[in-house]
Amino acid sequence: MEQLHEKVKKVADLLRESNHTVVFTGSGITAEDYNQNISSSTNNLPVMVSPEDFTIHRFKNDPQSFYEEGEPFFSMIYQLEPNEVHTSLAELEKRGLVKAIITDNIDGLQKKAGAKRVFEIRGTLRSASCVECKRQVSVDDLLANAGEGEFLPVCPDCGEKLRPDVVFSDEPLPPDFHTAKEEVKMADLMVLIGASMDGSPENQLAGECKNLVVINKSPTVYDRQAKAVINADPKEVMKLLLKELNNHKS
Repeated sequence: MEQLHEKVKKVADLLRESNHTVVFTGSGITAEDYNQNISSSTNNLPVMVSPEDFTIHRFKNDPQSFYEEGEPFFSMIYQLEPNEVHTSLAELEKRGLVKAIITDNIDGLQKKAGAKRVFEIRGTLRSASCVECKRQVSVDDLLANAGEGEFLPVCPDCGEKLRPDVVFSDEPLPPDFHTAKEEVKMADLMVLIGASMDGSPENQLAGECKNLVVINKSPTVYDRQAKAVINADPKEVMKLLLKELNNHKS
């Protein structure tokens, strides 16, 4: 524990010294929450949804089965609440210690936690948009008729299909990714939390910043070049980090 506290103190010092810190969060910040939600579910929730099963091609060709198979997963995502990582980052942004938060998670929890400058590079399941008139609908309305026979959400204005506001595996990345990349180029510190960063496009972002901090349960490809590495539960680390910053503040 002593070593962990020393590492957290070093990260706190780097944050205070930085003029422009950006954070990247990956699936590791919510993996435990997902597993707990699945194990406590009484709805035979699928343990995982394969990206290969949910593509823009399938949505266009068979939207009915797309929604009926995906609805339990969409509902589970919607029921999740922000955890210690989300709330701590929102607080750090509020204090000016974090300028932007980039995430490849589609749960929308970082915005729900109150953070303002969030770049969702794979979109969000918190809303859906009409394929024709582009009307955006909240997930509350999207799931309103779930479990009542056939489930195929349609636009309340024109009656066309609604598609989740996510980037499917066979689609190009959204404008948020390119904006996030420019944000990283301006940063003098990038903190990677719960992200292995061993795939594209995540590795493109990390490569744009010279000074990195890694907070992840397991080792990553960027550990050797990082200024600080903490291989521990991101939720526990963020609680300790906020406590360290508060102690220094007082």
